[in-house]
Amino acid sequence: MTTDALVRRAIPTPRDIAEKSRPTSTAEMLTPGPLLRGERFRPLFEQGIRGSKMTPHARLVAFTLLSHASARTGELPADRQPFLAGLVAATGLNPGQVVVQLRVLEQRGWVHRDPASPQAYEHAVLRPVIPRYVLAQLRAD
Repeated sequence: MTTDALVRRAIPTPRDIAEKSRPTSTAEMLTPGPLLRGERFRPLFEQGIRGSKMTPHARLVAFTLLSHASARTGELPADRQPFLAGLVAATGLNPGQVVVQLRVLEQRGWVHRDPASPQAYEHAVLRPVIPRYVLAQLRAD
């Protein structure tokens, strides 16, 4: 192999860089993305939800859950959990609609359920999160 060929192989192309940064699986893409120093949770979450293609009901439930969370970190303490009844009262949707939207948000990586909490949404401990892939897109913009 010539020296020119070695030099060409050593310099990464934009495609090489994109492939390295691409998540390897769907599960990795949906994991909550960590905030960098100085980033605030609420503006990033709002921007991500507004830019998503979710239905208005899913956005409403997401924003309602966000209203109970910390603006800086997104943490939702146990004493501020709205639970299903609180989300129903705050959104005006019926319980079935709220459950469907919570499932959608959970499947798309926007809501994280505490593994120790019950399966039923009536008493599930929920927390709004920003999926890793969305956080990367928001930072790139």
